[in-house]
Amino acid sequence: MTDVAEHDLAHEILDTSPTFVVGLDGAGRTVFMNGTMLGALGYTRDEVIGQDYATMFVPVRDHEMLREVFAELRSAQGTTYNENRVLTRSGRELLVEWHGRTIFDDDGSFKYFYGVGIDVTAQKRMREALSRSQQRLALHFQQAPLGMIEWDTDFRVVDWNPAAESIFGWSREEAQGQHGQELMVSPEVRPYVADIWEQIKQARGPVHAVNENVTRDGRTITCEWTNTALLDEDGQVVGVASLVNDVTDRLKAEAEIRERERAQAATIEQLSAPVLDLWQGVLAMPIVGGIDPARAARMTESLLEAIVKSGARFAILDLTGASTMDASIASHIGDMIRATGLVGSECLVSGLGPAMARTLVELDVPLSVKTFGSLRDALRHAIRAARAG
Repeated sequence: MTDVAEHDLAHEILDTSPTFVVGLDGAGRTVFMNGTMLGALGYTRDEVIGQDYATMFVPVRDHEMLREVFAELRSAQGTTYNENRVLTRSGRELLVEWHGRTIFDDDGSFKYFYGVGIDVTAQKRMREALSRSQQRLALHFQQAPLGMIEWDTDFRVVDWNPAAESIFGWSREEAQGQHGQELMVSPEVRPYVADIWEQIKQARGPVHAVNENVTRDGRTITCEWTNTALLDEDGQVVGVASLVNDVTDRLKAEAEIRERERAQAATIEQLSAPVLDLWQGVLAMPIVGGIDPARAARMTESLLEAIVKSGARFAILDLTGASTMDASIASHIGDMIRATGLVGSECLVSGLGPAMARTLVELDVPLSVKTFGSLRDALRHAIRAARAG
């Protein structure tokens, strides 16, 4: 190959190189710029040759830095490295990673600078985005209200956050490398936890569990766990990530609420069928609101138990607080009257107002008992009858 051919090949390689290539004379004027750089900046070769490179392509804020680079290149015998911004025709800034070198004549005098650059704008943005993402992830890990724990495949702690420290009492440094069973699991539940661990490694999604754990100071707590196997590109399990929440106080509060609800239900049950001991041998049951079959059965049972227990001669059913009177309620009252008679007590009905009486007549419901307008009248009758007896 002739020298001319070699020269043409070298020029073609430089011009089509995927990197930026630029040459500058001692005054900082552009003497060469390859096609790749021209295309990226939006210029033709005729527009840039002979132009002051810094004025045309470098933001003003980077001029001082560029002068320092040129000064270093003049005295350097090797390759220099720097990173600076380059302006396109549209004013957009590209971040370019440069490797510069000085070319000297045979007598050692300066000839020109040349630099080979790589546009790292996109990579820089990606690095910055990755850095921000990593920072956010680190902040999330540190500040999360839930315990976050990373395990290796042998169930040993790789890392855990401050919330995990708060839950279990072990610092991050103390926990790292420790086996989970020994660190926070009581002996009696270790077989259960071992089974869960195997399920986690075999699963391809979250595995939820609720179990008892032990803290550093020996307290037993109840924790909710969400565990996910960490897989590499080949689908192999390389670790486990866990989210843990101490639900001890919540479960205790829920149990207390359920207990209060049961107590309230029992109280309401008693209040729905109260039996009052008004006088020796005289009981009364106020009927308030509506009566359904279940309530009627409870009222009848309570009244009969009280009659048998006290040996009462009279039982007064007071309807003053009854909300309505229909065939169903009248039927329930009739059943209570008959049941009262079967255990040896006479039933009296009080508080039967005009509207209720009219309804009973319209429904053709016979009440074969003495009725009174008020509880006082019924009680007076019962006391007199008891004394006369």
